[in-house]
Amino acid sequence: MVKTFAALVSLVAAVLAQPSAHAVPIPLSLKACGQFTVAEAVSGDELVAADGSHLVLSAIKAPEVWQATDQYRSWPHAEKSRAILDELVSGQKLALFCEAEDQTLVGKKIAHALVENGHWLQHQLVIRGAAMVLPRAGHVAGLDSLRAAEAIARTNKTGLWSAMDLERNAVDDIRTGRLVIVSGRVQNAAKVGNRIFLNFGENWRTDFTVEIPTRAIRLFKKLDIDPLELTQKQVEVRGWVTWRGGPFMRLEGPGQLVILSNP
Repeated sequence: MVKTFAALVSLVAAVLAQPSAHAVPIPLSLKACGQFTVAEAVSGDELVAADGSHLVLSAIKAPEVWQATDQYRSWPHAEKSRAILDELVSGQKLALFCEAEDQTLVGKKIAHALVENGHWLQHQLVIRGAAMVLPRAGHVAGLDSLRAAEAIARTNKTGLWSAMDLERNAVDDIRTGRLVIVSGRVQNAAKVGNRIFLNFGENWRTDFTVEIPTRAIRLFKKLDIDPLELTQKQVEVRGWVTWRGGPFMRLEGPGQLVILSNP
């Protein structure tokens, strides 16, 4: 078993040199940012150490775990996702790799993790259906690999994909107050003030609409994507849906949108 951080980091090179179907390398664009010794998983995407510090796994979202005394109920598959993460890393020392935002507002570490066996933890969780892809604003590293793993899990109805109803078409009746993956054709993209709105129906006042705020626009343009050029493109967006005359989603970054096809 690997005992030092330097040895853990060196595993990245070994994985790259000997790729396998089971060991997908952590993206090279990420920067090493410490280590984390796991006590236990508190959910399918969050870990706690013996000293009480927390690690939130970057670029993914697992079903939320809530206690019996909480206001909300745990999501379907939440306990199973937590058990999968616990099985993969309990008691291990993880090598951490960061990108852009690396801490939550309450001081929890945000990072990708390399497990002691050389596996990229996020990829392992996504392909097992323990978590879905949901990156934060500036997080873009490795998304192609994670999306490919998610596509396998979605196709096979693995894990949370058999337990949760997450996918909607933009013309469907989309419930609010929940996390949803919505696909559809952008009917119109328009800039209003310092924001861009993607409209998926003939009446923007009542149909599904996506807002891209100023900061997110800058992040899109860093990837040479102009949201105003998305008109008539088939896309998939993911995030929390609220109500503003119709179902409404605000994107925090480009990782929440995938262009599926051109017209």
